[in-house]
Amino acid sequence: MKSHHDMGGQPGGRVEPQKENDPHDYAGWERRIDAMAVLLWGLKGTKKYFTVDEHRKAIESLPPEAYDSMAYYEKWIVALAQCTVQRGVVTSAEVAQKMRDVMFMRQHHDLGGRPAGKVEPTEHDYADWERRVDALAVLLGSQKVLSVDERRRAIESLPPEAYDAMSYYERWTMALAQTLIQRGIITTEELAKKMHERG
Repeated sequence: MKSHHDMGGQPGGRVEPQKENDPHDYAGWERRIDAMAVLLWGLKGTKKYFTVDEHRKAIESLPPEAYDSMAYYEKWIVALAQCTVQRGVVTSAEVAQKMRDVMFMRQHHDLGGRPAGKVEPTEHDYADWERRVDALAVLLGSQKVLSVDERRRAIESLPPEAYDAMSYYERWTMALAQTLIQRGIITTEELAKKMHERG
């Protein structure tokens, strides 16, 4: 009569303890789900929408094929959605619409949830032009000429073929130029002239 999730007494092989010097690095989406759960449970002084026990029960009630195929935090997000719908926090239609928005309406730059392989953290020596672009962005931001959000929006609005072809700071340069032109701080003629002078 026990639920599918209850592995007590069943052969499951050795559980390897996590090594202290090799902690699991949580993905951004996993951290967001954990934070959302804490907020919905009413911890940290927030309003309680449902309990930890309700969340756990929703996870344990998943069909066996879903339970076995999902990662730990995938089970959490499905259970959070189920609990918020049951408690009337959101409707199933709202959840479905948001899923459609995420899957079909997001921009080209948004790789969240798509397979992309392991991200290797590396350091490299920045080229002089990259340092100048970074310094220019900081100066423009400190003088309230251009905000980080405006620059990011300009980068994210690049056409897919341009976005994919450019390096990180090439996108920054294009975004800075576009935003300065839109703000009327420089003209396209001035930019073209300066690019011609620089060769």
